[in-house]
Amino acid sequence: MGFMRLKTHVLWLLCLVWLRISVAGQTATDLRDLGQREYQAGHYVQAESYFRTATGATQLDDADRAGILSDLGTLLLDEGRLYEAEEAFTKSLAIEKRRGQKQATAAVLAHLGAVYSVERRDGEAIALLNRALKVAQTSPSTSELTVEIFNNLGVTYSRQGRFKKAEQLFQQALQTVEGTEAFEAYAGRIFNNLGGVYCEQRKYALAEEFMTKSLMLTAAQVGPAHPALTDTLNSLGIVYTNIGRYADAEAQFQRAIAILGQRGVTESDVRMARSLKGLADSYIKAGRKTEAAIVLERAVLVARRNLTHPEMVNILEAYSRLLVELGKPREAKEIRSEAQRARVTTAITVRAYD
Repeated sequence: MGFMRLKTHVLWLLCLVWLRISVAGQTATDLRDLGQREYQAGHYVQAESYFRTATGATQLDDADRAGILSDLGTLLLDEGRLYEAEEAFTKSLAIEKRRGQKQATAAVLAHLGAVYSVERRDGEAIALLNRALKVAQTSPSTSELTVEIFNNLGVTYSRQGRFKKAEQLFQQALQTVEGTEAFEAYAGRIFNNLGGVYCEQRKYALAEEFMTKSLMLTAAQVGPAHPALTDTLNSLGIVYTNIGRYADAEAQFQRAIAILGQRGVTESDVRMARSLKGLADSYIKAGRKTEAAIVLERAVLVARRNLTHPEMVNILEAYSRLLVELGKPREAKEIRSEAQRARVTTAITVRAYD
């Protein structure tokens, strides 16, 4: 066990010890409420501890257990821990199906579809999300559930390069919550996703406009130093890199890295790796390859903790390519082999809960 992994393990144990002392006498509902508050504040380790402790509480009925598992899955998906998120949502889905709760089932299907989308299981993701939408539309539904489904479908189509379809879905999502109290809670994410579509189409002025709106809305919702901000900061950094505004790009990525650094090494690993990768890409385009290699090496250290995530394997491959350009073929070969092994392992992994 490496030093960083050992440090993470020790921090986790200390957190559990603290939690056992602090939650004496708390009910599962109390623990869930505490977990939700910590999650909203961006304190992911504490939130996970509360949710996991709540699932082990005695006299927990099915409705509460399914809800807590769904909350846990949402947190794990946010951190990019895809297998664990999928497991939590799958367990929650089984309970909701047994209970016959259509809206709750649709909500979990929407979350599970989001996991499949990130895992690049596009066909399964679209099937699940369309199924969730059908359930939501054939029974009394909330605008929050419908907008979540539209948004997740848009992300999936965007990953497939079907940008016109993705843009339509994001616009439908906005129309669903326009004029409602939920608008500000969802608009930040949707604006960022729309900006991503425009960036892919090289409509950089539009991309910057929507991402800037997203950043303002998200900061107003969660504050100036929340991990949720880093999604848009990274997106803006990519836009600025693509149009050659390298100083502006660096500022966005460095701000994201600083926010995540405040949260400690056990939190937001995927987001940290993504921010470091974006900064390295900007350095490469600016001709600062030596600095890029230093940053990518840091990203690789983070990515190795979560190689079941497709983006993390891409980071290893990017580092390998850069090492070749820097005249280090032996080191490049070792990293490339590591990435290949990770892809094979991910492809043959069988989920025990299926």
